[in-house]
Amino acid sequence: MNASTKLHWQAIGVLVLCAASQGLGFIIGKASLLAQVALVPGESSWFIAAQNLAPRFAVGVILLVAVYGFRVLQLGRTEWLQAGVMASCSIAGCMFQLDGMQFTTASVAAFITQFFVVLIPIWAALANRRWPRGPVYCSVLLVVLGLGLLAGVDWRTMQLGRGETEMIIAAVFFSVMLFSINWPGFAANRPDRTTAGMFLIETLIFVLIALWTQQGEDSFFVPWHEWSWSLLVLGAAIVGSIGPFILIVRWQRLVTPTEAGMIYCLGPVFTLGCGVFLPGMLSQWTGVDYPNETITASIIAGGLLILAANALTQLWPPRPMRSARDLSANPNPAQ
Repeated sequence: MNASTKLHWQAIGVLVLCAASQGLGFIIGKASLLAQVALVPGESSWFIAAQNLAPRFAVGVILLVAVYGFRVLQLGRTEWLQAGVMASCSIAGCMFQLDGMQFTTASVAAFITQFFVVLIPIWAALANRRWPRGPVYCSVLLVVLGLGLLAGVDWRTMQLGRGETEMIIAAVFFSVMLFSINWPGFAANRPDRTTAGMFLIETLIFVLIALWTQQGEDSFFVPWHEWSWSLLVLGAAIVGSIGPFILIVRWQRLVTPTEAGMIYCLGPVFTLGCGVFLPGMLSQWTGVDYPNETITASIIAGGLLILAANALTQLWPPRPMRSARDLSANPNPAQ
């Protein structure tokens, strides 16, 4: 195995760990939302989402400054551009995701969020001006069937509630954000600084949204007086969002966008595994009614389909993304 191949598989291993961490983060994040709703009754779900998200990304900025120093906030023009693009998509995706999580379970939220896997090959095809390879279609089909089984979708009615609908919208924004990491125009950007800029933008925007949508004068500060909620938010930040994302920005560049998307499908599998015991433990600790989930045959079948999609993608990786110069010289999608 040459050095390039070894590094590629190392990147895959890191991204799998990120998927596991994010899967766990859905459980912790759901617990923090339930605790927060109890602390500020009467506040809108949009306030709950923004107020919950602001400290998560503030933690990210603090961690990056602690590791790299304040120079991590000194971004170049294209780095600020990428940070702005990623922050815009992440803000919209996170708002819809956390608002939707208040109307559905953590596992369903995790599964439907993975809809972005279907979208990433489409963005790659549009960028390359050519159709994806055959195995990509098979992988996408397996993912759709697997997520349908895991989420318990009724294929005859296809009815989705508010929570499920918002998860699909969030997935659209997340797919664009993740795809932008591999965009050739951003290849020279420094991942640590781009990430710091993104986190800083998100922190400021979420604080403004929370202050704008709050109904009580002190609602923004009330939850901070409860130590259990503070620890849940900190855990959701480090385990479920900030920690994995810092690694994703660094390592996703070493795999294709479609490979990365399929790997992230493992996240809901880890959510289910933790959902069997962790909600009950968190419920006892916080006093919030958060029952454990049950693993069924459809859940097992859905998980196997997602694993099969991952294996298929690894065996037949897609073509690399072409640069703007390549596209100008040869715009024919069939070549």
